[in-house]
Amino acid sequence: MTVNRKLEKSLFEQITDEEKREIQVTECRVHPGDTLILEEWDQETNATTGRQLATVVTAVQPVGEVPAGSIDEATEHGSLTVQFKPTQPTARET
Repeated sequence: MTVNRKLEKSLFEQITDEEKREIQVTECRVHPGDTLILEEWDQETNATTGRQLATVVTAVQPVGEVPAGSIDEATEHGSLTVQFKPTQPTARET
């Protein structure tokens, strides 16, 4: 499955600079092996900037003490921490 997520500019920069390799998501069912397309979001213009980074999900964990037996149940109750790796070169790799 492919999931698109919009990220504000500062978070997107941390990811492209290889400082961060996980995000928290809500209202989204995502599983290891899924493709996660990260899109840079500009809050001032209220639009995407056109910059994207394709990643593959490597791990998914419920945030906090979520009484859930599966990722699908955790998504219904709260946030997930999603770890990923780029499937294309980041700014430092090009």
